[in-house]
Amino acid sequence: MAGAPILVVDDSPVNLQFMRLLLTYEGFEVRTSEGAEEALQMLYSFRPALVLTDIQMPGIDGVEMTRRIKSDRRTSGIRVAAMTSSTSPLDRERALAAGCESCIIKTEDTATLAARLRRMLGETPPPPLAIEPAAPTRESLTGYAASLRRRHFLEAAVERASFLLKSFDTHMDSLAISAQLHAWSSDVALGFPNVIKLARYGEDLLAESPLRTLALRECLSDLYFAFEDLLAEEAAPPEYILQALRGKRVALVGLPANRCDVICSALGRVEARPLLFSMADVCDSPSIRNCDLIVLHVQEGMDSAKLEALAGDAAKLVLAGERRDLLEVAGTLPVSAAEFLVGNWEPEEVLMRLALAATRPAAQSKQAVPQPPAVRPRDSVSAPTVVLADDDPVVLTILRGVLGNYGMRCHTAEDGLQALRLIRQIQPQVAVLDINMPEVSGFEVLSALRMENMSTPVVMLSAHQKEDDVLRAFHLGADDYLVKPFNPMELVARVKRLLRQGAIAQ
Repeated sequence: MAGAPILVVDDSPVNLQFMRLLLTYEGFEVRTSEGAEEALQMLYSFRPALVLTDIQMPGIDGVEMTRRIKSDRRTSGIRVAAMTSSTSPLDRERALAAGCESCIIKTEDTATLAARLRRMLGETPPPPLAIEPAAPTRESLTGYAASLRRRHFLEAAVERASFLLKSFDTHMDSLAISAQLHAWSSDVALGFPNVIKLARYGEDLLAESPLRTLALRECLSDLYFAFEDLLAEEAAPPEYILQALRGKRVALVGLPANRCDVICSALGRVEARPLLFSMADVCDSPSIRNCDLIVLHVQEGMDSAKLEALAGDAAKLVLAGERRDLLEVAGTLPVSAAEFLVGNWEPEEVLMRLALAATRPAAQSKQAVPQPPAVRPRDSVSAPTVVLADDDPVVLTILRGVLGNYGMRCHTAEDGLQALRLIRQIQPQVAVLDINMPEVSGFEVLSALRMENMSTPVVMLSAHQKEDDVLRAFHLGADDYLVKPFNPMELVARVKRLLRQGAIAQ
């Protein structure tokens, strides 16, 4: 059963994302707001059992918001818990005096947060779920969310520190610098003690009279370099990608020099060994087939014999190229490639796709893959079922028509809740989920499915190719993803591949 509804209020979008991910995984119904004014307006249409609010916010702070909630007879029954990065007893006393039932320090162990909130609400903890090894554990999800939050923080901090340094000599804004230093010194939950120390030193410098501008500039420079060093550490490839690719020999066949450089650099980060081959080597070189993975550059009008020579290694074959060229190959040659690199991919995309290819079961080789059945009439009872979820009715109409022409029975949903109900009821062979849906996102639907131990293959649709979105999708248990805009035929190819894999598993 779903947990109680909770409204999380914080002026930091990163903090909101972190709390939403964590509490949704714990089973709560979560909504968020970036300010007290918006949160108070939301209470007229959404009645949470608990408001979890940051204390320090611009405009109406968390303490004043609590006073207003408790003084209104319509909302006075809502429980309020304050969150603060400060360990000062004064903040706790102010929060409790305003009517908060609890005051939580942000540095507390997030693994115990859900249990604490359930005790506040009088709920009993849900029984432990039987989760398959592929599904994320609470610890891995919490660690991933924390890592994501740190990286967002560091990316923004590098940009902000650079801006402050550039404008220091032309237009030094003491108030802006003071506000930024205070924000950095207060964010103790991220675990960057050197940053906190430097930021507090900068605050002390600003309080001096006369102001020592040289020392302040040096402090900002030290902060900038500290942020850059920390960001470099956070940008290290995830452990599961390292495990999948470390020591692997990867053949790069026919790729342009600039694309080879990108892949070689990415593979070097995960201790894999790239080997370069020309297209002329495909038919003659046994070294290519001895590699653990083969990345083949597909080009317009290329000789089909080159592809047929590698068709037997489909379980470790990754096809790279433009959409139109890959779709042409898929339509003329029965190659069941392990993965595809489509369009202008980034290094993170390369590592993700190669890691997926490296971990595909050996049973997916050409010899083990049965011939696909002839396309059945779309009204056939045995036709595969697909749930399509997107809040754009035009997208739903197009995808339903295209997949329907390939003998698939499609059921559509325009929001996450409807999609979750359909998947539970129909148990389709494949689900296609848009990430950005109102109320309940595609991430939340995927998380709920994996928590319920449902193994339905899921393709995620994203409006923009963000590395964090991709990592989060696969970490939550997605089987594939596409970035909008995409060719509908590419979705057909990916759905058909998941259907083939399902047939093998059965």
